Amino acid sequence: MSTRYGITFSGLTLAAGAGVFCGTVPVGYAAGLAAIFTNPALLAALPGALILGVLAGLLVAYATRSTIRPRMARRYRRFVIAGLIMMPGFFFIGRIEELASSPAPSRWAIGFILGCGLAGITVHYRWCKRRALEQHARRVAEQRARQNTSVA
Repeated sequence: MSTRYGITFSGLTLAAGAGVFCGTVPVGYAAGLAAIFTNPALLAALPGALILGVLAGLLVAYATRSTIRPRMARRYRRFVIAGLIMMPGFFFIGRIEELASSPAPSRWAIGFILGCGLAGITVHYRWCKRRALEQHARRVAEQRARQNTSVA
């Protein structure tokens, strides 16, 4: 069910999910930096997180080959790099409670991640609105051009 400007609830939900996904990575890396100083034993899992990121990137690249930009050049390389960048952040995000003595860092992390989700919704809304208004303006210009040629 679309709303004004062709914005759908599923599109807003996916945009929020993408914002949360992208907001989790920097918080996870901050937790990874904290792990260096508070619990260096956690860094032993970093190579496993990198391998898991490569596998996740390959899996996502294979699964989306026909739906997301089917002719994307170097698809597998791009998704593997994205997996390498993101997976260590996702691993360390779950360790925030272990790394801090107070719950305040995890509250700030959750607030930042939810803020990124809201930013994703805002960006999606503005993109859909701009696209719909451009299409409307193009259609109106085409109709006027057709009317001018048929009158003359």
